[in-house]
Amino acid sequence: MSFGMRVAGDAPVRWLVLGASLYAVQGVVVAYLFNFNKSYMQSAGLPVDVIGRIQTFALLPLVFKFLVGPISDRFNLLGFGHRLPYIVLGLIVQAGGLVGLARLDPRNQLSLFTMMAMLTVVGLAIYDTCCDGLIIDVTPPENRARAQGLLWTSRFLAATFFTLGFGWWIDALGGARHADYLLIASAGLTLLPCGLALCLREPTRAADFERFKGSALKVMTRPWSLKLLAFGCLYGITGMGVESNLSLHYKEMGFGPGGDVGTLGAARNLGHVAGALMLPLAMARWGRRTVLILGVVILAGSIAAQVPVRGKLGAGAAGMALGAAVGWDDTLFATLAMEGADPRLAASTFALFMAVTNLSVVGDALFSAGVAASGGFHVPFFTAAIATLFALPLAIKLARSARVSPVSSKPDIEFDPGARIA
Repeated sequence: MSFGMRVAGDAPVRWLVLGASLYAVQGVVVAYLFNFNKSYMQSAGLPVDVIGRIQTFALLPLVFKFLVGPISDRFNLLGFGHRLPYIVLGLIVQAGGLVGLARLDPRNQLSLFTMMAMLTVVGLAIYDTCCDGLIIDVTPPENRARAQGLLWTSRFLAATFFTLGFGWWIDALGGARHADYLLIASAGLTLLPCGLALCLREPTRAADFERFKGSALKVMTRPWSLKLLAFGCLYGITGMGVESNLSLHYKEMGFGPGGDVGTLGAARNLGHVAGALMLPLAMARWGRRTVLILGVVILAGSIAAQVPVRGKLGAGAAGMALGAAVGWDDTLFATLAMEGADPRLAASTFALFMAVTNLSVVGDALFSAGVAASGGFHVPFFTAAIATLFALPLAIKLARSARVSPVSSKPDIEFDPGARIA
């Protein structure tokens, strides 16, 4: 399949390849942050509750990434486009933040370390928001579930591979205190999609598309949108709170911080892949109501399943189940958010929907505080499982379509692969 071919109507392969590469880079960063960053800080002598707060502060820019959307939608950066130049900028910022992290001591330079971690996530938030806007721009509604399945699968596959590889590398280097090498490698990989982005030109836009339409933001106040936002907040907080603390749970169980955590993290990420791949098929076969309810029930069950785990085999199976539930729910939520986004401000409204799932960073701090307060992981696991079930009524309500009215009968983008930006 060549880059010049079109798939999914107006979405040529080149844009899907770029989107997949950007999501894959996210997977590399997620592989480090979720599985090794906490061990790196712990090896420097930081306590669990402090580590949880640092990780939460570091991820806060994701909550505010919707602020990038209006800028990208409205301003053509230096005449190079509304999406690609911002994507390149975000990748460079992320790479710089990762290098900064590698050069700092988490214990003796805690404030600077936290700032560099936040800078890394700022870069990720920029290119992630603009990538999502670009995919919405070029993907017809009937193909959005498949597009999201591809993107999330790319992220989860990269996270799987690098979680496993980073784990082996940590063991070879002699422990989590040498994770600075992983940071440098992640920075180098971040720059790879820049080459592809710099070789592409954005599609031209209809003249009407260039005028900022604040009224498009009203889509966020509709009852259906508010229910979707609440659903994303609930499942995101519980899922993130559990998943981001599993590496410390494994250490408490006596598993090694390198190869063991890497292998178990890879199993969980394989679950992510399975969930992302199964969601579009399940939605086509069973319908929206069923997949929404299953997403909530399976997530709650897989969180509770972490409690009786004892050996590595059980931990791998429970982790894979949790990963499948999170992958299913993430892909489902992104699909519904694409449906609810207003095409007049695609990046802005989609990012607003997705920002609520990034409130899940609060779950990290809450779960860590629960571990510190209860003296273990079992009570926080049960609490998170029960809290997840409160999303069931919302899942049932979201079975109806968002039914967003188009701006006009004309396409939002007149795509010409060889044209310059209007």
